[in-house]
Amino acid sequence: MNGVSAQEAEVLGLLERAGFESVLVGGAVRDLLLGRPPGDIDIATEAPFSALAALFPGGKAVGEGKKAVFMIPCGEGCCEITSFSGGSLEADLARRDFTVNALALRSTGELVGTRRSRRDIERKILRFNGSSADRLREDPLRALRLPRFAATLPAFSVAEEAFSGVRSAAPQLNTCAPERIGREVRLGIEGDPRLFLRGLAASRTLHILRPLFGRGRGGLGLLLQSLNRLDDRKETLLRRTALLASFRRKLAYPDLEGASSVREILGGWRWPKDVRSGSADLVCRRAAPAANMSRAEMADLLLARGESFRESLFAIFGALGGVHVPRRREALSRDRFRRLAARLRTEAECVPSGDEVMERFLLTSGPEVGRLLRTLRTEHLLRGFSSGEEALERCASLIDMR
Repeated sequence: MNGVSAQEAEVLGLLERAGFESVLVGGAVRDLLLGRPPGDIDIATEAPFSALAALFPGGKAVGEGKKAVFMIPCGEGCCEITSFSGGSLEADLARRDFTVNALALRSTGELVGTRRSRRDIERKILRFNGSSADRLREDPLRALRLPRFAATLPAFSVAEEAFSGVRSAAPQLNTCAPERIGREVRLGIEGDPRLFLRGLAASRTLHILRPLFGRGRGGLGLLLQSLNRLDDRKETLLRRTALLASFRRKLAYPDLEGASSVREILGGWRWPKDVRSGSADLVCRRAAPAANMSRAEMADLLLARGESFRESLFAIFGALGGVHVPRRREALSRDRFRRLAARLRTEAECVPSGDEVMERFLLTSGPEVGRLLRTLRTEHLLRGFSSGEEALERCASLIDMR
């Protein structure tokens, strides 16, 4: 089974040697057929969870009822094992969400599934596996998985009847756990956010992002234009999320209300803490290029957030467009930030460390050393020290002034 790790193959082999039919299923099979490294490894088996617990004492059951999953550590990740839905492999495949995910692979290399599933993978077409109404009734979240797959599977297109099926079913997404919704949104944004948004609009599920947007005006076309302008080669998820969350919000500096709203929404979706805080901070400070900040304020921002944060601010500000700020002011702001950032990059050479300060002036670790370092770092950004020794001389004068 090329593309499957030795540990994952051993899990399948152990189940089969114990007498239980077991197969690799879903997206992992699809990815292997596409020549891509598989993401999540999902195994389906006829073995009951009691047998799984006995075979894999290091694993654990997660969830309840039909959505219960048995997790087994595999390398740096986990293998997910589920029981056959409907009691057999054939019934399990029939209930899979999309045709491209309705395939199974045995340890022998035998592929199990319909010709249509294989053909849809070859033609890169996304459609529901059987009745869209049935699949959405089983799990309304599949309405978001459809545009998410369109955004994350290169060159795949969505069959029109799939979008119309979602529109007709009007799935009750409010019945889905917020963290499950958040995962689909995050993966869609990490993929091609334009395809994700178009897919949400085509299936009339774009309302799922309304809490993230502001309350001002602006349609999908303007948002897509902003995404086209966005430089997202760095901090991809942070920049895209902050841009979406800045859409329709009034320009304010700092935008404390917007930041609080974003933090609450992403928290409800159970996004990683660093992404929640980073996105909220970018929304809060996104108007910095137009805020007519002093050099001291810029220095404070750079010291607190770092150069990558400054780059992301200008990327979002430029992408939003339509923000009526005199070009001269923006150019001046950009130039000032750039000069300060250049000095920030020489900080390690020109500003002493806390250990150096304590050793030179016989100080003990504490708030005083922190205040001295903060002052030295700020002064370096504003006027620049030529060497670490010059900064230490300045430190001596600060100590004498106490």
